[in-house]
Amino acid sequence: MSTTSGIDVSRWQGDIKWEMVAAAGYRFAVIRATVGETYTDPRLHMNWAGARNAGLLVSVYHVVKPEHPADSQVARLLDALGDRRADLPLVLDIELHGGLGPADITACINDCLRKVEQTSGRKPIIYTAKWFWNSHVLPSPEWSAYDLWVAHYGVSAPALPTGWSEWRFWQYSDKGSVPGVSAGSTDLNWYAGTYEDLLKYAGSVLQPRPGVGLRARVSVPTLNLRNGPDVNYTDIGDLHAGDVVSIIALDGQDVWVEIEQGKWAAFASHGERYMELEGARARVSVPTLNIRNSPSTGSSDIGDLHLGDSVNIIGLDGKDVWAEIEPGKWAAFAAHGERYMQLEEVREVEELKRTARFQIYRDSQGEYRWRLRAANGEIIADSNEGYIRRSDCEHGIDLVKHQASDAAVEDQT
Repeated sequence: MSTTSGIDVSRWQGDIKWEMVAAAGYRFAVIRATVGETYTDPRLHMNWAGARNAGLLVSVYHVVKPEHPADSQVARLLDALGDRRADLPLVLDIELHGGLGPADITACINDCLRKVEQTSGRKPIIYTAKWFWNSHVLPSPEWSAYDLWVAHYGVSAPALPTGWSEWRFWQYSDKGSVPGVSAGSTDLNWYAGTYEDLLKYAGSVLQPRPGVGLRARVSVPTLNLRNGPDVNYTDIGDLHAGDVVSIIALDGQDVWVEIEQGKWAAFASHGERYMELEGARARVSVPTLNIRNSPSTGSSDIGDLHLGDSVNIIGLDGKDVWAEIEPGKWAAFAAHGERYMQLEEVREVEELKRTARFQIYRDSQGEYRWRLRAANGEIIADSNEGYIRRSDCEHGIDLVKHQASDAAVEDQT
């Protein structure tokens, strides 16, 4: 499983040099905001500003005290946040019982979850550990609707509380040493996915709609569709010669992309992923990636790409290349020395963005949404979710604005 590193902090970490944290490869920070109805962490705002300015994705956590009313606890949290909007969902830290029994604790948790979702517009994350949850919280089928941040140290895989079959975040150590954090130990965490996955989870990547970006034309009479990127996955249909498909993901054991004429870089090789697809482009997801003069590790090294570099894809090659054309539908682009598809002329997403504008509008439920519309009327990307407050919709645009920096914002409400 691919993972992305992050930390969680409170006043106990003292003064943090966030640029050093970011340079060390940490991509997100969850900051303690409040505890119960009476306490606000004195370093909340400094940590928030520092982490944000260093380019980390930011959220906060509230420590639930079940002996305090949910209304006043959530009010304390929202008051501490002010007009700040977290990149990731807000977190409720469930690890205190306050001398209460499971029924009262469960009722308080449910009230807090509901009130945070109502005010933030997104389901909060539940932070807990199996040892606490299973002893102090009543079981319910509703828990799995919330993403789990599980704490479990010194193991190869965390034990999950009752109600979940997977984790979204894992706090795997409370004794980490992090560059830029000088005071005491730091909690270390993983997100279950690549950095690109985390950006999408945060809603901070423009995700071009199908038909905008990388496309391929089938070049063999019949091509199987499968439910995963390998011949061992189930055959779920067919493509035929001349069919043109949008490529929304690439995978395989040996995948190479041509980024300029005669310049190739590995997209994936030997079970490792080096890039993430972004429409007709790919973003480098490892510290350094060689550029070669042909699609093979045996060819000449002619330069380097670095973490975060975004490149155009003008060619695809490799011994085992799979293209996802719809969610859960994969077709072989090349395998066993044979080519089954050819790239179509790329519809350049960047060029569309230069003439695009963001539009804020209201959907049939009255919620605010945004979309990025090109000058030719084509919808390049949209918010994929509604916002209760206009300010939250505007913040959603702010998160992705740097990816279409010339785009004006148009109000259609």
